[in-house]
Amino acid sequence: MKFNGSRDIAVTVDSLEKSRVFYETVLGFTPRKVEEGLVVYDTGSITLYVQELERHPPVPSFTVENLAKARAHLEANGCVVTKEWKRSLYFRDPDGNVWDIIEP
Repeated sequence: MKFNGSRDIAVTVDSLEKSRVFYETVLGFTPRKVEEGLVVYDTGSITLYVQELERHPPVPSFTVENLAKARAHLEANGCVVTKEWKRSLYFRDPDGNVWDIIEP
């Protein structure tokens, strides 16, 4: 199983409305995509996903060719999947760090 680094990082916030003021006014980012509970910014070097979810540290992302195989591989190696949607999932490694994997 091969995991490839991506340029995506997700951060969680308490108030998306308040956070948009910071990211757009203070940092000068322009939203690339806006959905309920999510704003995506292309910051130049990274794509920043700002999500109104349960708070946790920033989440770096990897890509995989097959999400189902990656999930089985992770779980067989002591990782816990915490959220799955569409073609991606969050998981905790054995030390509790949160990571994201995406099947493009």
